[in-house]
Amino acid sequence: MITLGDVAAVSYARLQRCDAAAIITGIAPLNRASSGQISFLTNARYRQFLADTKASAVILSARDAIDCPAPALIVDNPQVAYARAAALFETIAVIMPGIHPTAWISPSAQVADDVWVGPHCTIEDDVVVRSGVYIGPNCIIGEQSEIGADTRLVAQVTICHRVRLGQRVLVHPGAVIGSDGFGLALDDNERWLKIPQLGSVLIGDDVEIGANTTIDRGALDDTVVEKGVKLDNQIQVAHNVRIGAHSAIAGCVGIAGSSRIGRHCMLGGGVGIAGHLNITDHVQITGMSLVTKSINEPGAYSSGLAVEPNRIWNKISARLRRLDEMFRRLAILERKNQTRQLHLKGDYTLETMEIKEILEYLPHRYPFLLIDRVLALDPGHALTGLKNVSFNEPFFMGHFPQRPIMPGVLIVEALAQATGVLVLKSEGERLDHHSMYYLVGVNNARFKRPVEPGDQLILEVRLDRIKSGVGKFMCEAKVNGQLAASANLVCAKREIEL
Repeated sequence: MITLGDVAAVSYARLQRCDAAAIITGIAPLNRASSGQISFLTNARYRQFLADTKASAVILSARDAIDCPAPALIVDNPQVAYARAAALFETIAVIMPGIHPTAWISPSAQVADDVWVGPHCTIEDDVVVRSGVYIGPNCIIGEQSEIGADTRLVAQVTICHRVRLGQRVLVHPGAVIGSDGFGLALDDNERWLKIPQLGSVLIGDDVEIGANTTIDRGALDDTVVEKGVKLDNQIQVAHNVRIGAHSAIAGCVGIAGSSRIGRHCMLGGGVGIAGHLNITDHVQITGMSLVTKSINEPGAYSSGLAVEPNRIWNKISARLRRLDEMFRRLAILERKNQTRQLHLKGDYTLETMEIKEILEYLPHRYPFLLIDRVLALDPGHALTGLKNVSFNEPFFMGHFPQRPIMPGVLIVEALAQATGVLVLKSEGERLDHHSMYYLVGVNNARFKRPVEPGDQLILEVRLDRIKSGVGKFMCEAKVNGQLAASANLVCAKREIEL
């Protein structure tokens, strides 16, 4: 018989308007509790049921107790208090020591006298099973393994060879501890060779391992799960992983080989941890997140996108594919705006260049000179050039003569010439220097509208960076303010002989 006073004692609660001698028969949610039962409020979304609850008492915080019509058990942490109170109503079967007739135990195994070994279990050579252990039906314990005192293997658990379990470990059905890690090497004939997994698995005290969870043995060192760790169902712990003490990991998490999870960490369902990473102590990772680099600072981390209606997700997906292009365009616009603001403030005057000066920087000559004038030049940053597209351009004679259109490759060439002027002007080099920049890469080229005779082609180029003689540029060509073409160009510096 359990009284309200008993519940208050185990949950360290302060009674408010309560009869400590009242008999409590069970525990139930706020909206289903009846007289004789206690309830709890641990999540604000269920506060709506508080006013109408029929519970004999409610476990809750002092703040929520103000609006509680029922007797209250006031605590600092309702979740922890609920867990302690619920344990009073848990029914655990009394374990009677013995060995079922269908179990097989090796003569070299050491099994304590007060152990229960269930039906169809196998305990192999040199296994040590400590006092108070429960081994449920169909469990297998591999040779030279050790099972710590008061550990419980519920059913169908496989403990492979040389695995060590600490005290009071709880392993749920279907778990496999100590299977081979995924270690493979590709030989010269492109065939996979299995790398022997020579380590083992060490499980600390008071660990709980969920149903169908697998923990692989180490390749050389051991896979380690420290004391107090709680693992949910269907978790994959790969070889040589180490999970720090008192961490909690929800279902379907995958931890790749040789990663280290710190102490007091919490991993939400479906989290993926890449291999050889370090997660520091006190880290929380929300569900379905993918961790691809080490986390060195405590705190909460997230990745991934929440579910959306399909029509909205399709739009998001399309925009994500354009994100890099949009970012580069934004960078160009920001740079233009900064340049315009400086110019308006009179902080400096943008340079211009006429054709004679352009010829001092470019080796191109008619008919391959495709820039007529520099309208604005900010050395080291950006250039705006002009190409007047006339009807007598030589390429119009053979390129769609019925409807003259400037070839896309020549638009890219015009942008490349503009980048050449920008980089050479930025470095103060002319044609008489012993170096020249050559076009070596065209990335993400896009053509949005035709360029025809009579158009003025505005060439806008922005220097992204120059490193080790390689320059990267973001370029756009426009007609009447409309984008005609865009591309990311790469130029490389080469020495030349004059």
